[in-house]
Amino acid sequence: MLDADCEGADDPTLDLSAAARHGNTLFLGSDEGVTLERLSRGEGVWSGHQRFPLDAIFDLDASGEADIEGLAEDDGWLWVLGSHARTRPKVGKAGDDRIDLSAFATLKYTRPRCLLARAPLVADRNTDGTMEPVRIDGDRRAGMVRQTRHGNRLARMLKDSPLLKPFTRIAAKEGGVDLEGIAVAGSRVAIGMRGPVIQTYAVLLELEIVAKASGRLTIAGPLHKRMLELDGLGIRDLKRDGADLLILAGPTTGLDGPCAVYRWTDWLGDPPQDDQVVRRHRPERIIDLPFGRGDDHPEGLVLLDGINGERDLLVICDSPAASRLDPMRRSVRCDRFRLPVKQQKSKRPTAHSPEPS
Repeated sequence: MLDADCEGADDPTLDLSAAARHGNTLFLGSDEGVTLERLSRGEGVWSGHQRFPLDAIFDLDASGEADIEGLAEDDGWLWVLGSHARTRPKVGKAGDDRIDLSAFATLKYTRPRCLLARAPLVADRNTDGTMEPVRIDGDRRAGMVRQTRHGNRLARMLKDSPLLKPFTRIAAKEGGVDLEGIAVAGSRVAIGMRGPVIQTYAVLLELEIVAKASGRLTIAGPLHKRMLELDGLGIRDLKRDGADLLILAGPTTGLDGPCAVYRWTDWLGDPPQDDQVVRRHRPERIIDLPFGRGDDHPEGLVLLDGINGERDLLVICDSPAASRLDPMRRSVRCDRFRLPVKQQKSKRPTAHSPEPS
């Protein structure tokens, strides 16, 4: 259970889109606004909600929503990824079945969602061991890939890719570019693409990112595209589990549909080999996830320590079903799964039942 403890604010648990854990601290991202949410682990719940405005940490464009779709922790740094997506404005009011096509044809400004950044994590002096992201910690500086007039360097590289360029002109939930999920190992950064799915292949981006003394992040080398067979699904989130990469996959659009967790065994030992001629990767499908009708869309993964050295996986849903919500406590219940033991040979998995968390 996540106890948001919103203290009268709009409930942030209804639009959660990304998560990352550092010890007893849980960071959550929202696809609305320009903030991070923080919770601390207590007796069976995550509570003690606090909000961190991102423009207090990074020099970014806060004029629109950052659409945070990926969070990762690596070596004391918190990484933040925006969707880099083009979106279509919502049209029509309740009770009005008319659509203004001129407004409907206009795609929203992309720049605020072109966010790729990291911030140092330090112990919050006002809490017992909870971490917080800060702008400066000694010689560590928060930084980001510089936002330009039309986005950032990553957005430019997507537009320069013959494979991905056609999709940069399309709204995200209509098959266009939609970045969701980030995993980091030193300077090696993996970014998931919810869309596009090309034929039946999901696309995983990999790039090398280095930091200047000022903290600014720069992209070194090419943008590698890795093609994954995920049963026609797009990538919703990524999490490193040691050398392995866990992949949350689901529909590319806003429709209800199958969702699953895949394991890329020894991703860390399998770096990109070539910029143009690539292999077809077949991660193992390890957990089939439940999903709702009009709600309960799995959106984020959190690794937890289980019993006897085993690993558990917390799955956070966007648009959670009413049965998950406790309005009095302003909390939302999530599902907890035991990570299956690795198999010597890939086998088609069976569905796993969630354990309450």
